Amino acid sequence: MKYGSAYLASALAASVVMVAPASGQETDWTKRVTQSTIGGHVMGNPLARHKLTEYMSYTCNHCAAFEKESHNALTAKYVNKGHISFEVRNLVLNPIDLTAAMLARCGGRTRFFGNHRALLMQQSKWLTKFQSASPEVMKTINEGTVPQRLKKIAIAAGLDNLMKGRGFTAPQIDACLANQAEQDKILAMTKYATSTLKLTGTPSFTIGDQPLAKVHSWTALQPKLAVLPQ
Repeated sequence: MKYGSAYLASALAASVVMVAPASGQETDWTKRVTQSTIGGHVMGNPLARHKLTEYMSYTCNHCAAFEKESHNALTAKYVNKGHISFEVRNLVLNPIDLTAAMLARCGGRTRFFGNHRALLMQQSKWLTKFQSASPEVMKTINEGTVPQRLKKIAIAAGLDNLMKGRGFTAPQIDACLANQAEQDKILAMTKYATSTLKLTGTPSFTIGDQPLAKVHSWTALQPKLAVLPQ
């Protein structure tokens, strides 16, 4: 009996040692995505001390450059530390931008940042395809209901195929483009950016809802983030 008790105690101690490290692991805040009251998508700690927001357009080449240049450092050095959250909001510039913004929201909040990055990483490809569409195709784009027009734009730009490559079906894509509630959120963010914050270009940034003057790139933004206390 004494041997059995000692063995059991030893086994229990070993099991505690095995599971203890897991409880001490840090949270991967880049996997936490929530939605703000206005409809933007927030990556990171919802209670982060500093709230960084990007106002962007999917047809803005500087926005694509920001995504490419900032992604690794922004997520690893800032968001994943838990003291800075990163929100993406729309400042829509044109119908094709609205189309891409609607598609970025397909699949809900957990799919947003993947869609967002895919759209920006392939921006030059689908923008070029859209710009080279025939006059006949471009003429028909202005015909029909708003969802029908957005669908025509998506097809002309090849955005439908981009989303299919991400696992969405044609009916799911059509449903995303016809989602009035999501469109209202996108337009509300655009109105807030232009009317309340008086932003005039993309990308533009705020920290704690305060616009950062003359900051429109990762090169200009990074020093601002580096001095924020943790």
